[in-house]
This record gives sequence, structure tokens and C-alpha cells, in this order.
Amino acid sequence: MAPRPSRSPTRTLSCGKRQEKRISRGRILFGTSALPGAHPWMAALYIADEFCAGTLVSSCWIVSAAHCFLRNPLKSQIRVVLGQHYFNDTGPNTRTFAVQDYILYPHYTQFEPTLNDIALVKLKKVEGRCALKTPFIRPICLPGRDMMFPDHSSCKISGWGHVHERANSYSHLMEGVVKIIPFDQCSSPDVYGSEVRSGMLCAGSESCVDACQGDSGGPLACDCDGVSFLYGIISWGDGCGRSGKPGVYTLVPKYSDWINSVIKKSRKTSQKTSVNRTKINICVGS
Repeated sequence: MAPRPSRSPTRTLSCGKRQEKRISRGRILFGTSALPGAHPWMAALYIADEFCAGTLVSSCWIVSAAHCFLRNPLKSQIRVVLGQHYFNDTGPNTRTFAVQDYILYPHYTQFEPTLNDIALVKLKKVEGRCALKTPFIRPICLPGRDMMFPDHSSCKISGWGHVHERANSYSHLMEGVVKIIPFDQCSSPDVYGSEVRSGMLCAGSESCVDACQGDSGGPLACDCDGVSFLYGIISWGDGCGRSGKPGVYTLVPKYSDWINSVIKKSRKTSQKTSVNRTKINICVGS
């Protein structure tokens, strides 16, 4: 078993902290209903007539999946809601933003839409500000490029997607626990074979907990010493919750340098934007 890293780096982080004493109540797919504030980094992305999820990583920046933007939507067609619990429902705990820009990973291509499936969305400021921290809105931590959660670590997925494969409507925020599946197992011929590439990871559970349509772009959040890190982005899979077919996620540490460089470049032309990251390399998942 990998050694547990020093706890000191996580104590000073202001990211990745949920509201305390918020507990799931029992029924993503075969998951549970999440209580308001349980995943305060969740972002709802309304893109023209389509929907994706995303993850708040700093006041002005959302990480999502590149395939959500395959149709090259106008920025004016995108609306981002933070603090949302019920799908397409706003209230006193939510904040709605227009989009200043969205940026796909440079090597992403529509001809291989599952590869390098990551995008950044920059929020347009309202009265000179982006997102302010509340009990229902706060950023997750970004992992460093060398951060690793071992195989079989338990992580959480969350989203407003379909609760089963043939559903035709969205729901309130759901959550589920999945375990990281060894790469060799997921890339075996009877699972996904060569479709699983470097920069991807697989996660699933024996009870078939899985992401589904509408969850794309949302987080695979893994905890280290009580702090949540954006370890994966919901990307693709064969159906929803099918036995032997786990979900496939974009492996965020591989893209941490790119994320930080984009945000740093933007910082030069605007006010300072902090991004939450850490130098922890290995964390023993639960």
C-alpha cells in the first residue's frame, strides 16, 4: 500500500471542503439523492438546447468536457448556474453567469471525441466579480500533475443526468460512490480494449453505480484527508451502469499544467484569479 502523504498541505487549502454534517439520503444511476451543499463545486452548463455539468476550480473558472462544445456554440448561448440542486431551477442559493470564453484542450479533435476530453469555461463577471464562496458554492481542489489515487480508491460522482439509461428527463442532484479500476483491467478486450487510452481512467462499482446522459463534464471527486480533488471528468462509457462496462473519465492530473497555464495567462489581462492546487503526490483513497 502506498504511504500516506503528510497531512499538513491539505490543512491550509480553502478548496475542496463540503458543508459539514451533510449526509446523503438513500436513491447519477443507482446512486443516492445529494443534499443541497454536498457538492458545492458542481456547475450546471446550459448550452443552447443541450446540457452538461462542470466543476468550479476557482472563482471564474469551470472545468468540463470538451465534447460538450462539439457544435461550437456561441458564448451567448451558454449559461452557467452554480449552487443548483434541482435541474433548471434557480433560487436564493444559486448564482447564474454568462460565459466570457470557453477553451478546448489544444489537441482535442471531433474525430477522436473521447481523447483529451477537457475544456475550460471562463465566467463573465457580474459587478466586477465571479463566484463568491457560500455554503452552496465553493471550488474543488485541482490535483498536481503527479498526484495519484491508487487503484480501488473510492471516489464520488455527482450530476443531474438520467437516473436510468432510457429516461427522458433530468432530476435533482444525485451522487454515487465508485472505485478506480486498474487500467489493465479496463483496457482488456472484454471491457474497452484499445478505446481506453493514456489520459483516461475507469471507475465503477459492483452495484452498477455510474454516470449517465447529462452527467458529462461533471466531477470524479476523490478525497485526501477530508479534502476533495478533481481527479476525473465524466467523459464516456458503454450505456449507463451496464455490468462489466465502467464509466471512463478524463484523468485531470495529466492536464493540470495546461489548466494552470490558461488561468495564469488570463490573469495577466484581468484581476488576480486564484486557483486551488496542491503538491501532494500520492494519497491513499478510502
